[in-house]
Amino acid sequence: MEEPQRVAISREPDYGAVDAHLRLVVWLFICTVVAALLFIPLVLYFDVTGHGRLTIGVTVLVAGAGGGFVSSLRRLHCFEDIFPRREYVHLFRKFNFYVVAYSLIPPIVGAIGAIIIYLLFAGGVLTGDLFPKFVCTEGHTCTDFHGFVAYWAPADAQANAKAIIWGFIAGFSERLVPDILNRLGSENARR
Repeated sequence: MEEPQRVAISREPDYGAVDAHLRLVVWLFICTVVAALLFIPLVLYFDVTGHGRLTIGVTVLVAGAGGGFVSSLRRLHCFEDIFPRREYVHLFRKFNFYVVAYSLIPPIVGAIGAIIIYLLFAGGVLTGDLFPKFVCTEGHTCTDFHGFVAYWAPADAQANAKAIIWGFIAGFSERLVPDILNRLGSENARR
């Protein structure tokens, strides 16, 4: 009977994986800073000039992207396996579009999750004390799509804060929105 072969486990660091990790951290950080630097002047412009208005929907979208960034930065800092390093190390070794695109996936997914959860709140699908209540701005009608987009909004400052916080949570927790949608789908299938 043959003895099983033993595989030697190297204690040497995998420099290719470390290099790939470093590039992802750097690009994710750069994308986070650029996104923040683009959003802050926009908010200040609308606040100072009074021209137009920044809708809560856009703010929730940005909060979701921020949640995605924070979640990714946290995982990268802990060096968890968020990508198959061994298979893709060669793609991360040099600056290329793939590294930048991969760094942008978490905020894009976070923004999509934030908008979906915002729509679940706006549609009254998720209700309760922890969720924002929506109303139509006084003096307007919210019976068509334009009215919904322009005037259907959280009822007050507290509801705005809840919408922004839930947008961030939806971006941070990648499973939150899919789990909610699966649960809603299961409930509808039982009816």
